[in-house]
Amino acid sequence: MSGNNTPGWRSLPSQPSVSRATVLRGLVGTAVGVPVLAACTRDGGTPAASAPAASGASDVTAALGSSYKGKTIGVVFLTLLDENEVSIQKWLEQAAKDAGLDWKFIAVDAKGDQAQAQTAMSSFITRKVDAIVVVVVPAIFINAQLKQAQAAGIPVVGNLMFAQFDPTIAVDYGPLLDHDALLLTHYLMSDQKSRRGSDPVKVGILDAPVSEALVPGRKVFETLIGLDDQFEIVAADYSVSGTDTVGDSTKRAQGMIQANPDINAIFCNYPPIAVPAASGIEQSGKKDIQVYGRIAQSAGVEAVRSGTSPLVATSWVDWPYQSYTIIEQVLIVLKGDEPNRLLALTRPVPDVVFDASNVDEQVPEGTKAADWMFAGGAYRSQFLARWNEVFA
Repeated sequence: MSGNNTPGWRSLPSQPSVSRATVLRGLVGTAVGVPVLAACTRDGGTPAASAPAASGASDVTAALGSSYKGKTIGVVFLTLLDENEVSIQKWLEQAAKDAGLDWKFIAVDAKGDQAQAQTAMSSFITRKVDAIVVVVVPAIFINAQLKQAQAAGIPVVGNLMFAQFDPTIAVDYGPLLDHDALLLTHYLMSDQKSRRGSDPVKVGILDAPVSEALVPGRKVFETLIGLDDQFEIVAADYSVSGTDTVGDSTKRAQGMIQANPDINAIFCNYPPIAVPAASGIEQSGKKDIQVYGRIAQSAGVEAVRSGTSPLVATSWVDWPYQSYTIIEQVLIVLKGDEPNRLLALTRPVPDVVFDASNVDEQVPEGTKAADWMFAGGAYRSQFLARWNEVFA
C-alpha cells in the first residue's frame, strides 16, 4: 500500500518545463467490453455514469471561494468502455459536488479513436471552456490541440497522458504504472512459498501487445522473479489478441499449461485477460495452478471472492483518490499557480492487492470494485479541509 496517501501537504515547487520525455505509440485501455453505466447525458457529450448518492463521507462543510465556482470543464476520455474510466468520470463529478463548485462537465468519449480525441479537444477550445481534463489519451495523439489550448490560455490537466514534462500540460497525474505490479508480484512469490514450501516454483506470464504503458509492470515481474532462485519463468506469451481478448487468452492459458504440465502459477499483466485465463485453466481440470491478475476488473474481484476460481489475487488502484487529486490540480491552475509535476511520486495513488482474506472487507458484496477507496475514503474530508484553506 502506498504510504504517502493523505492530503495534508503543501505543494512542492514546480519543476522546470522541458521537452517531452515520453510518448505512447498505442492505445491505452484496461478493459474490453464493459458496459457504460448510463443515467443521464452530459451537455454536448456522452452518457455519464450515475453519481453516487450524497454519502456524508465528509464531515467538513465546503467553503471554497466564489471565484472557483460555476466553471465549465471539458473532459475527454480515451474510452468509456473501460470501467475504470467510468469510475474516474463519476468521482471527478462527485469531488466537484462535494466541494460545492457547481461545475458543468462536458464529457466526451473518444472511443479509443485519435481523431475523436482531437475533435473533442478542438470543440473545448472553440467553446472556451475554463479548463480541460484529459483521461488516458496520450499527449502524442493531440499535440496540435494541446498547443492550441495553451495559446488560448486554457489549462490542461492530464491523467495518464504519458507526458510528465510536456510544457503544454499543467500536470500529468495518475498511478505509477509498475507499482501495482510490484505489489502483485511480491504477493505471488509469497503466496507460492506458503503453498509449496522450498520446492521449485515454475511460473508463466501472459500479456497482450496493446499498450506500451503496461510493459513496465511486466518488467517488474520478470526482474523480481529472476532475483529468487526458487522461481523460474518457464513460459512467456505476450501475444494475446487485443480484439479477441476472452477467447484468445483462454486458449493461450490452456496451451501454456499443456506445454508445461508442471507449471504452478500464471501472472496476467494485461487486466482483461486474467478472468478468461483462469476460466481456461479451470476448464482444463487443473486443480493446483494459481492465477494472479493486474487490476482484473470487477469480474476479477468477484472471481477472487468466490474462492473457487484459479484467480486468487488481483491488484487494484484507488480511482476516487486519483479523481479528487485531479480536481485539486484544476483548482490550482484556476488559481494561477503551477502544479507539482512530480506529484505522482510525492503523492502516489494508493493501491492494494485483493485476495480471499480482505476482499469481503475491502469490497463488500454488492458494491463496485471500481469505487474502492483506501481507508474507506476518509481522505475526502482532508481534501475538503485543505481546499477550504487554499482556495478560499
